[in-house]
Amino acid sequence: MRFPILTALLLSTGLACADPTASTEIGFAEVRTLGTLNGQALACRQFAASGEAKALIIRYAPKTRRYGTLFETATNAAFLAATKDGTPCPTKADLAARLAESAAALQAVFPEHANPEQAKPEPSEPQPPGAEPSLSNDETGS
Repeated sequence: MRFPILTALLLSTGLACADPTASTEIGFAEVRTLGTLNGQALACRQFAASGEAKALIIRYAPKTRRYGTLFETATNAAFLAATKDGTPCPTKADLAARLAESAAALQAVFPEHANPEQAKPEPSEPQPPGAEPSLSNDETGS
C-alpha cells in the first residue's frame, strides 16, 4: 500500500499523532485555569464570578474552537468535581483574587487579543434596583 506524500510527511514528523489539547499550546494552561475557576464559581453559586470568568475568556483569549472547547471542558470538570467531592467553596474575595491573577496571566499571554471595546460599559443613568434596562433600537428591531 502506498501512502501519499503528505501522509508520509506527517507520520515522519509526528504531527499526525499530536494531541490537539496538549499543554504546550500557547495559553492553554491559562485558559484551563480560568475554566476551572468558572466551574468552581458555578458550583458555589457565585454567578457574578462566573460572569467575570466568561468575560475574561471573551476579552483575552483567541476566538477559536480549541480555546472555547478547553474552557468549557475545564469548566465542566471543575463543576463536577466540586459537586461530587463536596469541597468547601472559596470565599468571594478569594475567587475574585484568583480571577484577577488569571486575567493578568491571560493578558500577558495574549496581549494582542485584549479588546477594551468589549469592556463592560458604564450605565449612563443609574437604574433603580430590580429595573430592567431599556432596549436600544437594535434590540427592539425598530
